Amino acid sequence: MSGFRIELCETLPPRVDLDDILKQYYETIVTRMRGMGLAISDEAPESALAEFWENADGYLPPNGCLLLARDLSGAVIGCGMLKQLAPGTGELKRVFVTDAARGTGAGRALIQEREAVARRMGLTRLVADTLTPNVEMRDLYPKLGFREVEGPIETTTYLDQPQLRPHLHYFVKDLV
Repeated sequence: MSGFRIELCETLPPRVDLDDILKQYYETIVTRMRGMGLAISDEAPESALAEFWENADGYLPPNGCLLLARDLSGAVIGCGMLKQLAPGTGELKRVFVTDAARGTGAGRALIQEREAVARRMGLTRLVADTLTPNVEMRDLYPKLGFREVEGPIETTTYLDQPQLRPHLHYFVKDLV
């Protein structure tokens, strides 16, 4: 893969543009959770996708952003989301790139663009969490100026998925 572009969505994109990439994301997460020994329902990827669509507006301006990474043919190769958690604080969610897009810089670009949007929103701090087996994100966040903290940080995953708390790593970046 020789190139990509990052698209900032002002409105929700067509479901077809998001469903495939989000299914890949959720299937990857479920596989990793099962690899950690967690009992995860076979319906988990589909129920997570449904939950996303129920709450998707929270990832749109003025309180968030939704980014798509597209290859030069226009195919979606990645995504990333941001939502405001509290005054001044934004949470990075669902950064994911396809296997074919790994190593191209698309994941880095998705994080950097969300940081730029957060600054324009007036946010002064970004937080993120990731599971222990997500070595890609645990490696990338510090390279982009995030510091890993002991936590807990009351991220969406921390609040909604208490069974995952022992497996979460928390990252913070001050934007001031």
